[in-house]
Amino acid sequence: MSITSGYTPASCFPEKKDDKVLIKKWGKEAIDVGYTVLPKALLQGQARLKINATDLAVLIHLIEHWWRPDEMPWPKKARIAERLAVTPKTVQRSIARLEEEGLLKRVNRFNNGRRVSNEYDLSPLVERIKAISLDMTKAKEEADEAERKAVRPGARKRTPAAA
Repeated sequence: MSITSGYTPASCFPEKKDDKVLIKKWGKEAIDVGYTVLPKALLQGQARLKINATDLAVLIHLIEHWWRPDEMPWPKKARIAERLAVTPKTVQRSIARLEEEGLLKRVNRFNNGRRVSNEYDLSPLVERIKAISLDMTKAKEEADEAERKAVRPGARKRTPAAA
């Protein structure tokens, strides 16, 4: 696995059940190149996170470079800009907005005393996604309960039998 390239072929890992589903959806060729997992709450909570489409795209590219839970990503803004077909300044503005919204923290990195690409601490995003996920779960449970009441009005909720 090459840390510098950001490429980890799926063939480096044993195939799992989830991989088979992804292969059925996307094809083996696409999955063999690798894939990035995104929480549903990130996509569905975009408005709640107060980010626009460009900010979300930049964030997805940062997440794509986050390979290990204990090592935050540090891609070059120019690489993200090239992939998104925007200017590095556009990426820089998006990162600044993401930081203003409290979704990430920029951390300066140095190599031999020279400044290199920033590290992007995504732990604030993780915490915000957890909160959105809990709200989504609660809303689903409330909707399920409302549906049960609509389908079976007057029905009482079952309580476990006493032991």
